[in-house]
Amino acid sequence: MTAARHHTIVFGGTFDPIHHGHLRSAIELREALAAEELRLVPSHRPPLRGAPGADSKQRLAMVEAAIAGTPGLVVDGRELLRDRPSYTVDTLRQMRAEFGEDRALTWVMGSDAYNQLHRWQQWQSLFELANVLVIERADFALQPAAEVTEFCAPRRLAGASELGRQAAGGFYCMSLIQLPISASDIRDRIRCGRSIRYLVPDGVAELIHHWALYQAQPTGIPS
Repeated sequence: MTAARHHTIVFGGTFDPIHHGHLRSAIELREALAAEELRLVPSHRPPLRGAPGADSKQRLAMVEAAIAGTPGLVVDGRELLRDRPSYTVDTLRQMRAEFGEDRALTWVMGSDAYNQLHRWQQWQSLFELANVLVIERADFALQPAAEVTEFCAPRRLAGASELGRQAAGGFYCMSLIQLPISASDIRDRIRCGRSIRYLVPDGVAELIHHWALYQAQPTGIPS
């Protein structure tokens, strides 16, 4: 059996804002895969969705506040340094160059993103750079394009633990106990003047209030 490697999980997202659903999933993923670290990577300009409600620096600050003091969770702001759309393949190429060829890298995506994988930039190349783990969401059944199903089938691993035993090229689907929290609902609550307490960490709520984020009529951002 191939020995376990140093294992880094890469959990990308808009995090607009980050909430307890994201954080609980991050902790469960790191534990389930016995990984040394999980990197939360806020995207700068998501190519397949509209512009975020908070700017890149604000979303990065919210992620930093959310995971402060949590062992094994790391904020990775590299995508925010690019003045162009955030392509996962570029992020993974950069990480692979930094970490070397031996480290196990696992990119995490939800079933909603997986269903659109055929639209991603150089999506087949993701498997040359990392393993791919799909989290099955109750509100998005697995319905990938036929070409994606055909490509992933021979790469499917026997179990989640196998992701940490190879540097790249593996594929696996799993379910998590996911909290029914969504960033869009949080934004809607703020616009309606409703409480978001216990949906986001207190530090995140404080930043949202400080910057007056997600208001129906933004009042401007203090320096």
